Amino acid sequence: MNTTTKFMLASLLAASSAQALANDYKTTVEYRHQYLDGSEKHADRFKAFLDTGKNIGFELDARYSNDEGAFDAMTMNGSEFSAFYYKKLNKNIVGLVGTSLDFTSAGLVYVPYARLNYAFDNGFRIQGRYKWKFWDYGQQGTDGNSYHSKIQQFDTWLGYKTGDWDFQYEFQFWKEMSDNAQPLFDNGSTDYLHNARVMYSIKTTDGENWRPFVEVGQVKQSRTTDERQIRYRVGIKYTW
Repeated sequence: MNTTTKFMLASLLAASSAQALANDYKTTVEYRHQYLDGSEKHADRFKAFLDTGKNIGFELDARYSNDEGAFDAMTMNGSEFSAFYYKKLNKNIVGLVGTSLDFTSAGLVYVPYARLNYAFDNGFRIQGRYKWKFWDYGQQGTDGNSYHSKIQQFDTWLGYKTGDWDFQYEFQFWKEMSDNAQPLFDNGSTDYLHNARVMYSIKTTDGENWRPFVEVGQVKQSRTTDERQIRYRVGIKYTW
């Protein structure tokens, strides 16, 4: 089954789920634009999130690269479908398990994950997520032989909400588990990023919610050197 077929099947599943659970679901759509100051590259992402109201959720996104500048010759360079189950363990803790299918031009990446969210009573929150990514296609390794990448990833968030404002810091860490894999960063098997986000909530009388946001992150610029770059993002979420 090729990547295009798999993507179509995932999209149909998400659409049919939305119809079947139309009485209870809540939907969020998001648009985000990104700029990297080192490589001077622009990118865009569109994302849809469906909460069924029955402890099951779905996400579907599409990623686009730009050629010379913002919105120039936009080309789709990947998409991802995710399905997950969540449960409120007590008034402060929510647990979540799920799996994603990440579709690229080269093939498919399987991403099972688990997440735990803890919300304090004073507006602070801390969240953690573990992912294990499995590539279903081969790549050329450092020894010239083919390898299938296997990456373990840990993400953590620290956030604070006060009134209509939301502030969040994010840290991500990756570890490549294949011995002959291409380096992730600085000729090594690990990589990381830092990211900060500020978001503002605008609620309407109809119960809709618009949430514009800005982000600033520090990410790698090269696999083979220690060069880092600043990542700027601006976007908006709409929930109804």
